[in-house]
Amino acid sequence: MPAEQPITVHVAGRMVQVWPKPSERARRVRLSVKPGPRVELTYPVHASQASALAFLKDNLPWLEQVVQKARAVQPSLLTHLEKFPWATLDERMMEVSILTGARARLIIAQEADAVEMHLPTEGREAAAVRVLRRLAETGLPLAVERLARRVGVSVDGVSVRDQTSRWGSCSQHGALSLNWRLVLLPPVVHDHVIYHELAHRRHMDHSDRFWNQLAAWDPAWKKHDRELTKRWNIIMDLGRP
Repeated sequence: MPAEQPITVHVAGRMVQVWPKPSERARRVRLSVKPGPRVELTYPVHASQASALAFLKDNLPWLEQVVQKARAVQPSLLTHLEKFPWATLDERMMEVSILTGARARLIIAQEADAVEMHLPTEGREAAAVRVLRRLAETGLPLAVERLARRVGVSVDGVSVRDQTSRWGSCSQHGALSLNWRLVLLPPVVHDHVIYHELAHRRHMDHSDRFWNQLAAWDPAWKKHDRELTKRWNIIMDLGRP
């Protein structure tokens, strides 16, 4: 089952392609449905192809229900911010105001816990992504510095990127790469993701030692991880072309 070749299954009265995704980070086999819909079958690299396919077969009834309800288009970041007008800056939840301006720009009022997003009348969706990413480029390095100092580990730089399937990663040399959409998470869940990547500075795997380290820094990590999973389909698709 090569990762680049989709599996075709009959779902909801039509043929649907399922894209296999072997992952070093995955701990179990799972199905996910993204706008389009695009169906992904994620499984640990050490899992057998047969077990992944068996999981897919067993979950076809669930998949049929989800595909029928799947979004045909990408969700709007602006619509999300109008419904949930806040973002996380380091450890603070900031109220977000969306205003019209001649050009895209970001104004942070730290003393008022407020952020202004000035957007032009044309291309507002793309401009909103650029402005919110600037907020992430400001806040995420501050959060990493704060939490790394708290737990006594060092990092070799922080980059803010537009990952499609992960919240963050940590390189062998200690460089963290974080998804700009983390600023759309509540502060405690936002910090949970960073703690996860910092735990890789001690253990570059998902062994018991890794999870014990994460639990020492983030005792409620299981609760936070469940919350992160709930928000995946809401947030991970935002701001995509």
